[in-house]
Amino acid sequence: MIPDFYSLFDRAAFFSYRLFGKAAEKMNLSFLNQNLKKSRMSFPAVLYLSFILFISFLIASTGFFLEIAVFSLNIANRIDEEQTRVATVLICIFTVFSIILAGLFLILLPFFKAYDRKLKIEQQLPFAVNYMAAMSIAGVSIENIFISMSQKRIRSVYRDLSDEMKTIAVSVNYFGRDYPSALQKLSEETSSPMFSDFILSSKNTMISGGSFQKFIISKKHEYQSLALQRKEKYFQTLDMLSEIYITVFLAMPLFFMILFFTMTPLSGPQTEQMKVLAYQLVPFLGIFFLLILEIINEKEDL
Repeated sequence: MIPDFYSLFDRAAFFSYRLFGKAAEKMNLSFLNQNLKKSRMSFPAVLYLSFILFISFLIASTGFFLEIAVFSLNIANRIDEEQTRVATVLICIFTVFSIILAGLFLILLPFFKAYDRKLKIEQQLPFAVNYMAAMSIAGVSIENIFISMSQKRIRSVYRDLSDEMKTIAVSVNYFGRDYPSALQKLSEETSSPMFSDFILSSKNTMISGGSFQKFIISKKHEYQSLALQRKEKYFQTLDMLSEIYITVFLAMPLFFMILFFTMTPLSGPQTEQMKVLAYQLVPFLGIFFLLILEIINEKEDL
Protein backbone atom coordinates (compact mmCIF):
# COMPACT_ATOMS: atom_id res chain seq x y z
CA MET A 1 0.00 0.00 0.00
CA ILE A 2 1.39 3.39 -1.00
CA PRO A 3 1.57 5.76 2.00
CA ASP A 4 0.53 9.42 2.00
CA PHE A 5 3.33 11.73 0.85
CA TYR A 6 3.81 15.34 1.86
CA SER A 7 7.21 16.53 0.69
CA LEU A 8 8.02 17.32 -2.91
CA PHE A 9 10.45 14.39 -3.08
CA ASP A 10 7.80 11.99 -1.81
CA ARG A 11 5.22 13.24 -4.27
CA ALA A 12 7.69 12.85 -7.14
CA ALA A 13 8.45 9.30 -6.00
CA PHE A 14 4.72 8.47 -5.88
CA PHE A 15 4.20 9.95 -9.34
CA SER A 16 7.18 7.97 -10.69
CA TYR A 17 5.68 4.77 -9.24
CA ARG A 18 2.52 5.33 -11.27
CA LEU A 19 4.64 5.65 -14.43
CA PHE A 20 7.35 3.04 -13.91
CA GLY A 21 6.09 0.87 -11.06
CA LYS A 22 5.27 -2.14 -13.22
CA ALA A 23 8.69 -2.04 -14.90
CA ALA A 24 10.45 -1.69 -11.53
CA GLU A 25 8.59 -4.66 -10.06
CA LYS A 26 10.09 -6.93 -12.73
CA MET A 27 13.68 -6.10 -11.71
CA ASN A 28 15.84 -7.71 -9.03
CA LEU A 29 15.39 -5.49 -5.97
CA SER A 30 17.15 -7.57 -3.29
CA PHE A 31 20.33 -5.46 -3.09
CA LEU A 32 18.41 -2.17 -3.12
CA ASN A 33 15.80 -3.41 -0.65
CA GLN A 34 18.48 -4.57 1.79
CA ASN A 35 20.30 -1.23 1.74
CA LEU A 36 17.07 0.74 2.05
CA LYS A 37 16.19 -1.21 5.20
CA LYS A 38 19.66 -0.80 6.69
CA SER A 39 19.71 2.93 5.96
CA ARG A 40 16.19 3.33 7.45
CA MET A 41 15.01 5.18 4.35
CA SER A 42 11.22 5.01 4.43
CA PHE A 43 10.74 3.85 0.84
CA PRO A 44 9.85 0.45 -0.58
CA ALA A 45 12.48 -0.73 -3.05
CA VAL A 46 10.03 -0.72 -5.98
CA LEU A 47 9.06 2.89 -5.23
CA TYR A 48 12.67 4.03 -4.95
CA LEU A 49 13.66 2.26 -8.20
CA SER A 50 10.68 3.85 -9.93
CA PHE A 51 11.98 7.25 -8.85
CA ILE A 52 15.43 6.40 -10.31
CA LEU A 53 13.81 5.43 -13.61
CA PHE A 54 11.78 8.66 -13.57
CA ILE A 55 14.93 10.78 -13.08
CA SER A 56 16.64 8.92 -15.94
CA PHE A 57 13.57 9.56 -18.11
CA LEU A 58 13.69 13.30 -17.31
CA ILE A 59 17.37 13.51 -18.23
CA ALA A 60 16.79 11.60 -21.48
CA SER A 61 13.85 13.87 -22.32
CA THR A 62 15.98 16.94 -21.70
CA GLY A 63 18.65 15.60 -24.06
CA PHE A 64 15.99 14.83 -26.68
CA PHE A 65 14.58 18.39 -26.58
CA LEU A 66 18.09 19.84 -26.78
CA GLU A 67 18.67 17.74 -29.90
CA ILE A 68 15.43 19.12 -31.40
CA ALA A 69 16.58 22.65 -30.59
CA VAL A 70 19.94 22.05 -32.31
CA PHE A 71 18.27 20.68 -35.47
CA SER A 72 15.83 23.61 -35.44
CA LEU A 73 18.73 26.05 -35.39
CA ASN A 74 20.33 24.16 -38.25
CA ILE A 75 17.16 24.28 -40.33
CA ALA A 76 16.89 28.02 -39.64
CA ASN A 77 20.52 28.40 -40.84
CA ARG A 78 21.64 29.72 -37.48
CA ILE A 79 24.39 27.04 -37.29
CA ASP A 80 26.15 25.04 -40.00
CA GLU A 81 26.37 21.26 -40.45
CA GLU A 82 29.69 20.93 -38.63
CA GLN A 83 28.41 22.79 -35.57
CA THR A 84 25.25 20.65 -35.65
CA ARG A 85 27.26 17.41 -35.62
CA VAL A 86 29.49 18.61 -32.77
CA ALA A 87 26.51 19.79 -30.71
CA THR A 88 24.64 16.52 -31.33
CA VAL A 89 27.58 14.41 -30.20
CA LEU A 90 28.17 16.56 -27.12
CA ILE A 91 24.49 16.43 -26.12
CA CYS A 92 24.43 12.63 -26.52
CA ILE A 93 27.57 12.22 -24.41
CA PHE A 94 26.27 14.61 -21.77
CA THR A 95 22.90 12.84 -21.62
CA VAL A 96 24.37 9.35 -21.32
CA PHE A 97 26.86 10.36 -18.65
CA SER A 98 24.19 12.27 -16.72
CA ILE A 99 21.89 9.23 -16.71
CA ILE A 100 24.73 6.95 -15.56
CA LEU A 101 25.92 9.32 -12.83
CA ALA A 102 22.42 10.08 -11.55
CA GLY A 103 21.51 6.40 -11.53
CA LEU A 104 24.70 5.36 -9.74
CA PHE A 105 24.30 8.14 -7.18
CA LEU A 106 20.71 7.23 -6.34
CA ILE A 107 21.41 3.49 -6.28
CA LEU A 108 24.45 3.89 -4.03
CA LEU A 109 22.86 6.54 -1.79
CA PRO A 110 21.17 3.98 0.52
CA PHE A 111 24.46 2.06 0.76
CA PHE A 112 26.39 5.15 1.88
CA LYS A 113 23.63 6.15 4.30
CA ALA A 114 23.68 2.63 5.75
CA TYR A 115 27.46 2.82 6.13
CA ASP A 116 27.13 6.19 7.85
CA ARG A 117 24.56 4.73 10.26
CA LYS A 118 26.89 1.80 10.93
CA LEU A 119 29.68 4.15 12.00
CA LYS A 120 27.35 6.17 14.22
CA ILE A 121 25.77 3.11 15.84
CA GLU A 122 29.12 1.51 16.63
CA GLN A 123 30.36 4.82 18.02
CA GLN A 124 27.36 5.12 20.36
CA LEU A 125 27.02 1.45 21.32
CA PRO A 126 29.66 1.31 24.14
CA PHE A 127 28.04 4.24 25.95
CA ALA A 128 24.52 2.89 25.40
CA VAL A 129 25.48 -0.54 26.76
CA ASN A 130 26.99 1.16 29.80
CA TYR A 131 23.66 2.92 30.38
CA MET A 132 21.76 -0.34 29.87
CA ALA A 133 24.04 -2.10 32.37
CA ALA A 134 23.22 0.56 34.96
CA MET A 135 19.48 -0.01 34.41
CA SER A 136 19.94 -3.78 34.64
CA ILE A 137 21.81 -3.45 37.94
CA ALA A 138 18.94 -1.27 39.19
CA GLY A 139 16.54 -4.17 38.54
CA VAL A 140 14.92 -3.06 35.27
CA SER A 141 13.74 -5.96 33.10
CA ILE A 142 15.32 -6.62 29.71
CA GLU A 143 12.08 -5.74 27.91
CA ASN A 144 11.78 -2.36 29.66
CA ILE A 145 15.46 -1.64 29.02
CA PHE A 146 14.99 -1.98 25.27
CA ILE A 147 11.77 0.06 25.37
CA SER A 148 13.38 2.84 27.41
CA MET A 149 16.25 3.08 24.91
CA SER A 150 13.76 4.18 22.24
CA GLN A 151 12.25 7.02 24.28
CA LYS A 152 12.60 10.62 23.13
CA ARG A 153 14.84 11.72 26.00
CA ILE A 154 17.28 8.91 25.20
CA ARG A 155 17.16 9.66 21.48
CA SER A 156 18.64 13.11 22.08
CA VAL A 157 21.79 11.34 23.33
CA TYR A 158 22.07 8.16 21.26
CA ARG A 159 20.21 9.24 18.09
CA ASP A 160 20.71 6.48 15.49
CA LEU A 161 21.07 3.72 18.07
CA SER A 162 17.82 4.84 19.69
CA ASP A 163 16.12 4.72 16.28
CA GLU A 164 17.27 1.12 15.91
CA MET A 165 15.87 0.27 19.35
CA LYS A 166 12.59 1.92 18.42
CA THR A 167 11.94 -0.79 15.84
CA ILE A 168 11.66 -3.28 18.72
CA ALA A 169 8.80 -1.32 20.27
CA VAL A 170 7.13 -0.94 16.86
CA SER A 171 7.40 -4.68 16.16
CA VAL A 172 5.97 -5.61 19.55
CA ASN A 173 3.26 -2.95 19.97
CA TYR A 174 2.04 -2.58 16.37
CA PHE A 175 2.83 -5.88 14.65
CA GLY A 176 2.19 -8.21 17.58
CA ARG A 177 5.60 -9.91 17.57
CA ASP A 178 7.14 -11.28 20.75
CA TYR A 179 10.46 -9.84 21.95
CA PRO A 180 12.71 -12.63 20.58
CA SER A 181 11.13 -12.26 17.12
CA ALA A 182 11.47 -8.47 17.27
CA LEU A 183 15.14 -8.77 18.25
CA GLN A 184 15.73 -11.29 15.44
CA LYS A 185 14.18 -8.92 12.90
CA LEU A 186 16.27 -6.01 14.15
CA SER A 187 19.48 -8.05 13.95
CA GLU A 188 18.76 -8.84 10.30
CA GLU A 189 17.97 -5.27 9.27
CA THR A 190 20.52 -3.21 11.20
CA SER A 191 23.49 -1.84 9.28
CA SER A 192 26.02 -2.58 12.05
CA PRO A 193 27.38 -6.15 12.42
CA MET A 194 28.58 -5.21 15.91
CA PHE A 195 25.10 -4.13 16.98
CA SER A 196 23.56 -7.15 15.26
CA ASP A 197 25.80 -9.45 17.31
CA PHE A 198 24.74 -7.66 20.50
CA ILE A 199 21.03 -7.98 19.64
CA LEU A 200 21.35 -11.68 18.77
CA SER A 201 23.25 -12.35 22.02
CA SER A 202 20.52 -10.50 23.94
CA LYS A 203 17.86 -12.62 22.23
CA ASN A 204 19.69 -15.84 23.08
CA THR A 205 20.06 -14.72 26.70
CA MET A 206 16.33 -13.97 26.84
CA ILE A 207 15.35 -17.32 25.31
CA SER A 208 17.72 -19.41 27.44
CA GLY A 209 16.71 -17.66 30.67
CA GLY A 210 20.28 -16.62 31.44
CA SER A 211 21.27 -13.66 33.57
CA PHE A 212 20.94 -10.55 31.42
CA GLN A 213 22.70 -8.53 34.10
CA LYS A 214 25.87 -10.65 33.84
CA PHE A 215 25.63 -10.59 30.06
CA ILE A 216 25.26 -6.81 29.79
CA ILE A 217 28.09 -6.18 32.26
CA SER A 218 30.43 -8.43 30.26
CA LYS A 219 29.41 -6.61 27.07
CA LYS A 220 30.03 -3.29 28.77
CA HIS A 221 33.64 -4.23 29.56
CA GLU A 222 34.12 -5.67 26.06
CA TYR A 223 32.86 -2.54 24.29
CA GLN A 224 34.76 -0.23 26.62
CA SER A 225 37.93 -2.09 25.69
CA LEU A 226 37.09 -1.76 21.98
CA ALA A 227 36.38 1.97 22.39
CA LEU A 228 39.72 2.43 24.16
CA GLN A 229 41.52 0.60 21.33
CA ARG A 230 39.76 2.78 18.77
CA LYS A 231 40.85 5.92 20.61
CA GLU A 232 44.44 4.70 20.78
CA LYS A 233 44.40 3.96 17.07
CA TYR A 234 42.98 7.44 16.43
CA PHE A 235 45.77 9.10 18.40
CA GLN A 236 48.39 6.98 16.62
CA THR A 237 46.93 8.12 13.30
CA LEU A 238 47.13 11.76 14.38
CA ASP A 239 50.74 11.24 15.49
CA MET A 240 51.62 9.74 12.10
CA LEU A 241 49.86 12.58 10.25
CA SER A 242 51.73 15.19 12.29
CA GLU A 243 55.05 13.61 11.25
CA ILE A 244 53.92 13.53 7.61
CA TYR A 245 52.88 17.17 7.82
CA ILE A 246 56.24 18.27 9.21
CA THR A 247 58.21 16.24 6.68
CA VAL A 248 56.18 16.64 3.50
CA PHE A 249 54.12 19.79 3.95
CA LEU A 250 56.69 21.98 5.73
CA ALA A 251 60.25 20.67 5.30
CA MET A 252 60.01 19.69 1.62
CA PRO A 253 58.69 23.08 0.31
CA LEU A 254 61.24 24.88 2.48
CA PHE A 255 64.03 22.67 1.10
CA PHE A 256 63.08 23.44 -2.50
CA MET A 257 62.83 27.17 -1.81
CA ILE A 258 66.35 27.15 -0.35
CA LEU A 259 67.53 25.05 -3.31
CA PHE A 260 66.09 27.49 -5.84
CA PHE A 261 67.64 30.41 -3.97
CA THR A 262 71.12 28.85 -3.85
CA MET A 263 70.94 27.95 -7.57
CA THR A 264 70.31 31.56 -8.57
CA PRO A 265 74.01 32.45 -9.18
CA LEU A 266 74.42 29.40 -11.45
CA SER A 267 71.19 29.25 -13.49
CA GLY A 268 69.68 32.65 -12.92
CA PRO A 269 66.67 33.60 -10.79
CA GLN A 270 64.03 30.87 -10.38
CA THR A 271 61.18 33.32 -9.99
CA GLU A 272 58.44 31.32 -11.69
CA GLN A 273 59.29 28.08 -9.86
CA MET A 274 59.32 29.87 -6.51
CA LYS A 275 55.97 31.51 -7.27
CA VAL A 276 54.41 28.16 -8.12
CA LEU A 277 55.87 26.64 -4.97
CA ALA A 278 54.89 29.47 -2.62
CA TYR A 279 51.51 30.49 -4.03
CA GLN A 280 50.13 27.23 -5.46
CA LEU A 281 51.80 24.08 -4.13
CA VAL A 282 52.08 25.08 -0.46
CA PRO A 283 48.43 26.30 -0.14
CA PHE A 284 47.19 23.24 -2.02
CA LEU A 285 49.11 20.88 0.28
CA GLY A 286 47.77 22.73 3.33
CA ILE A 287 44.17 22.50 2.16
CA PHE A 288 44.65 18.81 1.29
CA PHE A 289 46.00 18.12 4.78
CA LEU A 290 43.09 19.96 6.40
CA LEU A 291 40.64 17.84 4.39
CA ILE A 292 42.32 14.67 5.62
CA LEU A 293 42.06 15.89 9.22
CA GLU A 294 38.41 16.85 8.72
CA ILE A 295 37.53 13.40 7.37
CA ILE A 296 39.28 11.67 10.27
CA ASN A 297 37.68 13.94 12.87
CA GLU A 298 34.18 13.51 11.38
CA LYS A 299 34.56 9.73 11.51
CA GLU A 300 35.73 9.90 15.12
CA ASP A 301 33.02 12.35 16.23
CA LEU A 302 30.07 10.47 14.67
